Amino acid sequence: MQPHPLGVLIALAFLVTLGITLFWMLRLPQPLPQEVARAVYSVEAARTILVPILDLFYSERAVELACRLGRAQNATIVLAYILEVPRLLTLDAPLPAEINERAQKALKHAQRIVERHGLRAVTDTVRAREADEGIRRAARTYQADLIVLGVQFSENRVPSLFTRTADALLRRPPCELIIDSLPVG
Repeated sequence: MQPHPLGVLIALAFLVTLGITLFWMLRLPQPLPQEVARAVYSVEAARTILVPILDLFYSERAVELACRLGRAQNATIVLAYILEVPRLLTLDAPLPAEINERAQKALKHAQRIVERHGLRAVTDTVRAREADEGIRRAARTYQADLIVLGVQFSENRVPSLFTRTADALLRRPPCELIIDSLPVG
């Protein structure tokens, strides 16, 4: 008895489909290069992200960036308002009420950004002689894995608090540091 050509064609199609399916199921994915694996682990390991806050637009952008970086691992976002206390005063000296009000307003606004992303926010006001010292202290206190610092460099102005701070932190970072800088103009 002669096999029917349509039966042979169906059998061949079945065998080819089965072969492709088995090849697809049994092939091993290419291993990630070690550098890529380290970079992925580094970002995924950021469980606590510190964002130094001022009542400026680029601090809000830093909070947004921190939330996006921490979303996948449900990170805690620590919002630290840095108050530079003049050397003439003690660190615990009372400051004018408007400074404390501005700090609370900025922290509440940043906290709303974090909550909109469904992440946990911790707020703190940190007093220090220099902002980078306060950021380092906050990073140690909260065991930060990552700091996201928003700055705006300007060619025609005296360096601001956060541009000086960014420079100091780049020289001696307490942990991984991301600087979000808006273009000048």
